[in-house]
Amino acid sequence: MTTANQLIFGALLNINAYAPGESLRAADSANSLEVLNDLLESWGNDRAQVYCTNEDVFTFTAGQYEYTVGNYDAGQFAGTVTSASPTITGVTVPADMIVRGDLSGTGIPTGTTILSTNPGAGTILMSANATLSPGVQQIRYTIPGDFKMSRPLRVLDSFTRINSGTAALDYPITVTSRERYIEIGFKAITSPWPVAMWYNPMMPLGMLSFYEAPQSGGELHLYSDVLLTGFPLLTTDVRMPQGYSRMIKWVLAKELAPQFGKEWSLPHENNMKAALMNVRQINKQPVPVASFDAELYGSGRNDAGWINNGGFR
Repeated sequence: MTTANQLIFGALLNINAYAPGESLRAADSANSLEVLNDLLESWGNDRAQVYCTNEDVFTFTAGQYEYTVGNYDAGQFAGTVTSASPTITGVTVPADMIVRGDLSGTGIPTGTTILSTNPGAGTILMSANATLSPGVQQIRYTIPGDFKMSRPLRVLDSFTRINSGTAALDYPITVTSRERYIEIGFKAITSPWPVAMWYNPMMPLGMLSFYEAPQSGGELHLYSDVLLTGFPLLTTDVRMPQGYSRMIKWVLAKELAPQFGKEWSLPHENNMKAALMNVRQINKQPVPVASFDAELYGSGRNDAGWINNGGFR
């Protein structure tokens, strides 16, 4: 386990901005935390910095072929939570608030969501009871998409799982480009499961577009890169894969060196590159094995049905 404070202090030690045993000044800590979080966010754009993929499972809505995806912070509102009660009172309910959104604030357990709202009564029903009675406070809320998850920068693979009795059959969905998707003339045609998908990473919610529209509520298994999330606090504990702590300290050191008036030397650069390459080599994707559709080549046997296919099989 490591904290943002440990990563920042290690980075500043690498450039001799601080000495062992010193305490970080509050202004230096706040500024360095912002730089650290910006750095982690930017690494989501580079697949070599992403260490694994997420599998998220959702249920299709019959006949629907476009779905928003994500879950973004929409701001805050004033309200009162009461210990052992699931109801927030004294609220001017935000116009954009919807059920399934997340709530966070003093006395609100982690993972609490919105079950319902009553603008007339000025109340919001939570999925869990409050643990404290802190009085009136500012409470943050999120707005989820049709598929509630962290908005992915890119989607890698997916398939539809159809459960039939005790058996479960998986049908792959081809991730396609915008150019290929717009070539489809009638996108609302229905079938038991989709065969193609295009992801448009819009903000604040992305858009998943499928072809064909699923006839029933099959399971969508969606694979996307895990995004490196920032540290909300200097003391937040985070468990990292091997090599990431060293890499972050050296790259953060290079980011902070100009701000602390420190020279970035060749030995510094070599240490940073070694730490980066150690992680990037592990995350490097193997070259995919070549494969061909069986319809592209024939078996070499005589085809008595040549009149039906023009002899091209």
